[in-house]
Amino acid sequence: MKVENMILRRITRVQKSNVIFYSTKQAQKGKLYSNTIFLPKTRFPQRLENHKLVERDESIHSAADFENLYTWQRSHLSEPEFVLHDGPPYANGQAHMGHAINKILKDAILRCHIIKGNKVHFIPGWDCHGLPIELKAISDNKDLDPIKIRKKARQFAEKTIKDQMQAFKSWGVMGDWKNSYQTFNKDYVKTQFRIFHKLYEKNLVYRDIKPIHWSPSSRTALAEAELEYNENHKSPSAYVRFQISHFPKIANVDGKRLYAIIWTTTPWTLPANNAVCYNENLSYIIVKKTNSSDSSLYIIAADLLSNISAVLNSNFEVVQEIKGAMLAGARYIHPIYSNQECTFVNSSHAVANKGTGLVHSAGSHGPEDFLVSLNYKLPLVDLVDDTGCYNSHAGDNLKGKFVLTEGNKEVQAMLKENLLHLGEITHSYPYDWRTKEPVIIKASQQWFIDTDALRNRAIESLESVAIIPNDRSDIYRRNLVSQIQKRPYWCISRQRKWGVPIPVLYDEHSEKIIDEHTINHHCNLLRTYGPDFWWILSEKELLPDKLHSCYNSDTLTRSQDIMDIWFDSGISWARVLEGSKIADVYLEGADQFNGWFQSSLLTSVAMRDKAPYKTIYVHGFAVDENGVKMSKSLGNVVNPSDIIKGNKKQKPYGIDVLRWWVTCHANQDSLANVSHTTLKSCAEELNKIRNVLRFALGSLSDYEVSEDDYKNLLLIDKYMLHLLHKFHMQTSEYLESYQFHRISTAVLNLLTNSVSALYYTSIKDRLYCDAVGSTARKAAQYTLYNVFEIITQTVAPMVPHLVEEMYQYYNLKDNKTYFTSTHIKPQSDWENRDLDEIMNVILNCKKEVNKTLGSNTADKDLKMAVCAKVFKSLQDFGAIKDIEQQVAHIIQVGSVTISKEDFTDDHNKLFSLEISDSSRFCCPRCRKVQSDKDDELCKRCFEVVNSSNFTENKTAVSN
Repeated sequence: MKVENMILRRITRVQKSNVIFYSTKQAQKGKLYSNTIFLPKTRFPQRLENHKLVERDESIHSAADFENLYTWQRSHLSEPEFVLHDGPPYANGQAHMGHAINKILKDAILRCHIIKGNKVHFIPGWDCHGLPIELKAISDNKDLDPIKIRKKARQFAEKTIKDQMQAFKSWGVMGDWKNSYQTFNKDYVKTQFRIFHKLYEKNLVYRDIKPIHWSPSSRTALAEAELEYNENHKSPSAYVRFQISHFPKIANVDGKRLYAIIWTTTPWTLPANNAVCYNENLSYIIVKKTNSSDSSLYIIAADLLSNISAVLNSNFEVVQEIKGAMLAGARYIHPIYSNQECTFVNSSHAVANKGTGLVHSAGSHGPEDFLVSLNYKLPLVDLVDDTGCYNSHAGDNLKGKFVLTEGNKEVQAMLKENLLHLGEITHSYPYDWRTKEPVIIKASQQWFIDTDALRNRAIESLESVAIIPNDRSDIYRRNLVSQIQKRPYWCISRQRKWGVPIPVLYDEHSEKIIDEHTINHHCNLLRTYGPDFWWILSEKELLPDKLHSCYNSDTLTRSQDIMDIWFDSGISWARVLEGSKIADVYLEGADQFNGWFQSSLLTSVAMRDKAPYKTIYVHGFAVDENGVKMSKSLGNVVNPSDIIKGNKKQKPYGIDVLRWWVTCHANQDSLANVSHTTLKSCAEELNKIRNVLRFALGSLSDYEVSEDDYKNLLLIDKYMLHLLHKFHMQTSEYLESYQFHRISTAVLNLLTNSVSALYYTSIKDRLYCDAVGSTARKAAQYTLYNVFEIITQTVAPMVPHLVEEMYQYYNLKDNKTYFTSTHIKPQSDWENRDLDEIMNVILNCKKEVNKTLGSNTADKDLKMAVCAKVFKSLQDFGAIKDIEQQVAHIIQVGSVTISKEDFTDDHNKLFSLEISDSSRFCCPRCRKVQSDKDDELCKRCFEVVNSSNFTENKTAVSN
């Protein structure tokens, strides 16, 4: 009795876990047969939680040998090689959700190709230079000399790389970690020196004075990619009049004073004004104020009269209309320095849709203004120093004042009555991305890459580059092309200490000294002393011996500039992509269209005349549950480590959930929500996958693969393989464009509906109750073997830890780990479209039966009349009597009788049903209503239990 109760408890427990459908109530009647059932057997746990989940993550990393997978596949897998070039993360802090999205997606893509049997090429890297690291190095002592700054910065970057690398590895990310590239390594810097020199020889790199974005807070030039735009920045909105002193083509002004009105949001640039721009294609008007003591005349664009009247709160009378070309040769008195006279010049950037149609131009403070100065050979006026304050040339009133604050106010005061109106405008304005302070545009002597010379070829090379996701491909392409088109030049020099020095010496006349001899010499010094050699050695030592006779080393100076970090990382292809190799994929966030995607393209086109990538893949950005960008100040940062290992507020979700969230939710959405609701949903989805495949694992514990089993497949088995083939074809297409979110949806739909609800329900009887060696049972196992193989191949790149864990319990593995094993592919003859039509009819019958009877179908007999076409198709799959028994298992009724019907009255009708109570009894072993007498075994179960090898088979399954 004690043993019987134990069996009853076991059956109840099994039933609750949805492994078997027998009830304890049924088992209590008559003799118990629970110990004769071949239940699925596996030690693979149904669920892992808390510390067991964390322990599993750590043990799988070791057991599955993730550390050596990259090396293994390089020597065991075949061509074609798949190359994914790693965009270097910044060595500046802990691994965060942005890193998780980026690295896990890359790893998922690489693992997809490994499963396909192709070797992959992935060398991780780090961007190690830049202002943020330097600021941390000098945070406690701003008077450090260059060598001390560089030493502290290097130590910080090295520690960060070590910590980030460990985090990336713990997420299951594989790569050539031993040969990872860092932009501060000797070999990398040497490559950078040589590329700089080659570009210089090609006249693509040059030194000049140009207006650039300058950060007063960082005291360095900034590239466009180092800017972020503050949409709420407030600037003055000033309308200023410039008195015209000479107007050769205009008459009839009656000796009155004539002024040009300009509008500016940067009054601080007015001291550097060197021209007023008009547009020869616009119409202008000379106006005077009505009902005012002001008898002066003013020139504005005709189309802007009403706007200007409203701003100045004045009514104007039009005195004369003139063509823009009539302003040629006009001159005016400088509004700040009355002893200076400047000129009007024609420029297309003077437009009639804003301002006044006349544009104040200061060549030192704007790209368009600079081009105007070049075209008309106007002198550049440099009145602002590196701190953003006026220098002594600006005059005593302005000297030392910061241009964006007290400088602006002082200029406004100096304008006096020439300031016609002063307001405020809220607009988008560039800020330093690190200090979060506004930048200015100022003329400075810097090193530049000639993007004009590269523009057309760069844009042309993009025509063959695919951009993923497809639905935003056109937008991203247009944006990238637009950015390249409007980029007049690329400033690649910075005024800091932590970076790669620009390897140039200057003689006493400021002439540049750089050639093959100097570059070879500097590369040798680099190898001997490391990258600090530029600051350690004297100018004499920096000059090669061959050139000592040409220069007086006492009068030489070295460049004080370092290279832009976007140039550092932009030439990474030269370090990673050997020879003329092109990466199959560059994968980063959308912000890199203005950064690494662009800098890599320009440098590769400059050096190799082609893009460095075949495909650009753009992933999303992590935001909190409210869609807000994560920020320490807001306290909404979600740490990947907390997701994996948990914290005081939440239980651990494990690596699988982190990777599933990344691949399903962050791979192509521009904003990826990280919330406990989403993470919990991910955990439930993974548990669904875990438990559905667990059933397959347990059912295969006694199975040995035989292709003979394929010949004995039943209708539902063939249908399952057909669905697997269709699923594989669909998910393979998704993989081509890395649509992991669609793969996850397809997996869950297949497992929930087709595998678990339909197939498992249909085969449990023959799995549990047929003889171990029966062809029907082995056919089901053969199908389960394929279910396990095809599903795991699909999800393994996304959740390798889960799949490797299952593989440890897999009876049919051919190697120690999943990713070093070979895996089957769907066979073409699995596809059977005729079966689709047949199963559509059968499943619709099942719906009708369930709708009528609910779940109480086991003791019902079903007469099923089908149309002639379906009947004929059924005959192709076997004798109708055999098919009837199979359909009974699918619909879950006692028996099915199938007949042919014409349905002449309704050509769309495919079947009709007649349901009746069964006259047979429930078998106490299999619970199917197919026994001839009450409480007696059905014929099948009697034969199995009383077979001569039953005990032997039972022992084999148990073991």
